[in-house]
Amino acid sequence: MNPPKTAKLSLLFYTFIVSALLVLGFAALYPPETQAEITLDDQEREFIQNINDYRESKGLDPLKISSDLSKAALSMAEDMAANPDSINHEHKDSKGRLPAERAGLFGYTDGVGENLAAGYQTADRVFDAWKGSTEHKENMVYKDYAVMGIARVTTSNNFKWYWVNMFGDKEHKNDLVDEASYSPLIKMQVKVTDPNGKPVNKAKVSVLNKNKHKIDGGKTNTKGKQSFTLEPKDEFYVRASATGYKSYTKRVKPGDKDSVTVNLWLEKE
Repeated sequence: MNPPKTAKLSLLFYTFIVSALLVLGFAALYPPETQAEITLDDQEREFIQNINDYRESKGLDPLKISSDLSKAALSMAEDMAANPDSINHEHKDSKGRLPAERAGLFGYTDGVGENLAAGYQTADRVFDAWKGSTEHKENMVYKDYAVMGIARVTTSNNFKWYWVNMFGDKEHKNDLVDEASYSPLIKMQVKVTDPNGKPVNKAKVSVLNKNKHKIDGGKTNTKGKQSFTLEPKDEFYVRASATGYKSYTKRVKPGDKDSVTVNLWLEKE
């Protein structure tokens, strides 16, 4: 296999409020496997969907998620967050290690590439920034990459959000993350009103699974609304109750949707 040419390393800045946006791209070839659970937040999952949708639009295979590369990406994101002044064009961490060396520490010893960014809060923002940079886009659409790792770390310093996206040219079966673990989370907005459409403030809302076990809950705001971010499921029950009102439970089937709105109305007791 011919490795991708080394990406030109570029530094992009954009300022909003107090945060500077930093983007760096790297690709290299280095020369098995460990299995560990990783946890991906909603923005990391959204980024995975973005990059794979983009690859498929280019006629390329989607990238599977490597736990080894995700752990290596997290270690670099944490290092960047702890040492923001040490971020450099060579992609060396604060101990002077290159991407392939870091990946090797977590068991991935095949060819790797890496994109770095700081200052981008959401998956959409960092994806658009990388897509808009030739060097970073080359990593995202390189046809011989088979797997990737992703990590985002949030801090209180000026850059605030640190992203690392690592790529690998070989798939290791016992290193792959179950696709269900990175399917896009479901965003559910619940609105509770009385029969006349008046919002019910401080209504207690519970989200239950199909076995009626509670998986999340909260209280509505002054507009009668409460939002939840949930693991994908084929069926939910949403229950609302408030002082002076009869409780009400509604069955919700999201289907293929990654966002749903649930309207509940409560009758006076």
